[in-house]
Amino acid sequence: MPVIAVHTAQDWCAAPDAVLEGLRDAAMAAWSLEPAALTLLWRPYAAGRMIAPANRGARYCLIEIAMLAGRSPELKQSLALACIAALARLGAPAADIDICFSESRPADWLVAGRPLP
Repeated sequence: MPVIAVHTAQDWCAAPDAVLEGLRDAAMAAWSLEPAALTLLWRPYAAGRMIAPANRGARYCLIEIAMLAGRSPELKQSLALACIAALARLGAPAADIDICFSESRPADWLVAGRPLP
């Protein structure tokens, strides 16, 4: 069920599809997920539409991971590290990557138009 959204400046990455594929592969490996269980989003912002923290570089990324509550800190850490490694392989320094987890109860999700049990 995770949704992984990457917020970044639009001009640094020539191949966002490669970023998303790398993140998909990382998430599948870190959590043993099937591709159908993931939603991945690349959200580039035009110049002046994103103000990154002052100590970050031009390839700053904020990764938001929305998921069902209940995963262990170790599982979250493994996904975070896998995401950082995937972006680093494509040129985003680890120091320019922030990750935020958002957890929701199953009652707060609908999948394929139906509430989760």
